[in-house]
Amino acid sequence: MDLPLSWARADVPGPRLRTMPLPFSRRVWVPCADIPPTWSFPRIFQDYLRPLPKGFVLQGCQENLARYITEQGGVATLTGIEGVLPLDGVDKPSLRELARRGRRWGEVVALDPTPEHRKAMRALWQATVHGSKPQLQCAFRTDFDAMVRGFALVAPSGLWLSAMTLSLMKPGYWHTELLLRRKDAPVGVMEALILGVKAHLRGEGHGWLSLGTVPFMSIADPLHPRACRPPWRATCQGRVIMRLGRWLRFSYDYQGLYRFKQKFQPIWRPLYLCGWPDLPWRILPDLSWASRHAHLVGYALFRK
Repeated sequence: MDLPLSWARADVPGPRLRTMPLPFSRRVWVPCADIPPTWSFPRIFQDYLRPLPKGFVLQGCQENLARYITEQGGVATLTGIEGVLPLDGVDKPSLRELARRGRRWGEVVALDPTPEHRKAMRALWQATVHGSKPQLQCAFRTDFDAMVRGFALVAPSGLWLSAMTLSLMKPGYWHTELLLRRKDAPVGVMEALILGVKAHLRGEGHGWLSLGTVPFMSIADPLHPRACRPPWRATCQGRVIMRLGRWLRFSYDYQGLYRFKQKFQPIWRPLYLCGWPDLPWRILPDLSWASRHAHLVGYALFRK
C-alpha cells in the first residue's frame, strides 16, 4: 500500500512522524514522515495513528490509501490531482526541443545535501519569481537533507539555473518535493532538468517519477462517483475546497502549475485529504493557516 505524498522510505530504525496539532479541529496533521522499508501503512495506522486521542489528518493520499482509511471508519475527500511520469515513456518532440535549448546553458548534476549545496538551494529559492512571497510549509518537504535526493541544472559559471528534490515513496517511485527555477533563467532549463532527471532515474532502474500535486483540479472520483448531495456531507468537502481554491486563484496559480506539468503528458491520478475518525469543517482554516496558504492570500490581497 502506498504512503501519503511526502512520506519517504528511508534507512531509519523506526517510523519518524512529523506531527502538527491543529487548534480548531483538535486533530493532528502528519504532513511528512520517514518510514523504514519494512513497515506497511496498516502497521503505522494501528501503532502510531489510531492511538492519537483526537484523530488525525493526512494530505496527498492516493486512491488505495484513501480506500483503506475509509474502510477503517475514516473519511477521504478529493482535493487535487497528481501527475506521474512512467520513466520508459517517450517524450513528445516539442518537449525534447525545449530541453535541448535548455541544455545549451548548463548540465544536470546530482547533488549531495552538503552545507554548500543546502545554501545554494536556499539561494535559488530566493531567486525564483515567488522568492519574495510567503512560502508554503508542510505541503511538501522544503528541506534539502539526507531524506531527499537533489538535482540541479548548473551553468559553466557554477550558477544554479533550476533544481529539484525527490523523496522515495516506494521502490522505484520518486516524488518531486521542490521544483525551482531562477526567475531570469533561459527558456528550457526546467524541461532540460526534468528530462535529465528522468534519464538518470531510468538508468538506475527506477520506474516512476511523480511531478507532485496540483491542488484544486478536478478529476473523476472513483471513491465518490455519485452526485454530492446534500452539500454539507463530509464527502462533499472536496467540492467546497475546489471552489474556494478557484476563488482564491489570485494567490496561488494552480492553473499555471497544471499547464506546466501537463506538457510532460503525465498520467493524472486523484489525490485525497484523509481524516480519521472524520474530517470536521474546522479542518479547512486549520490547514490553511498551518500550511501558510492563508499568508499567501493575505500577501496577494495586500499587493493588489
